[in-house]
Amino acid sequence: MKISKILLPVDGSQYSNNAVDHAIYLATLSAAHVTAVCCYEWLGGLTEIVDSVVEEIKDKMRLQAESVLEEAARKLAEHDIAHETRPISGDPGTMLSNLDKSKEFDLIIMGSHGQSHISGLFMGSDTHKVLNTNNFTVLVVPETVLKYKTPACFM
Repeated sequence: MKISKILLPVDGSQYSNNAVDHAIYLATLSAAHVTAVCCYEWLGGLTEIVDSVVEEIKDKMRLQAESVLEEAARKLAEHDIAHETRPISGDPGTMLSNLDKSKEFDLIIMGSHGQSHISGLFMGSDTHKVLNTNNFTVLVVPETVLKYKTPACFM
């Protein structure tokens, strides 16, 4: 399998940080381009909140997603990995499945869990959704993995 475009969902959790490390390793081996995405979702349904407050909350969520992406981009840049970042508004499982349908990526590398351990008992609910609705290869990275200083240490 030739890997030229990697989709890397990140959320700032240790699981996603480990996925970033794996993406760096595989992108180094294959000269792949990495697209890091961070999904954020406003659940809404609170009609008693003023629209301006809702917009402020959405802005803060977007800024938090951008901050998570900046950290992933910093690590990718340190290893000279071609990359881009995309903050995406919407349910992570749905948005990642939609990106899969675009057929833009060869591989998705994601953590086995995200920020919320409550929504998935054995595996994160977003990871579970992606595994059950996608048409391409998914590398699921656990929280506890060996730490390597540089991608070259994998060889």
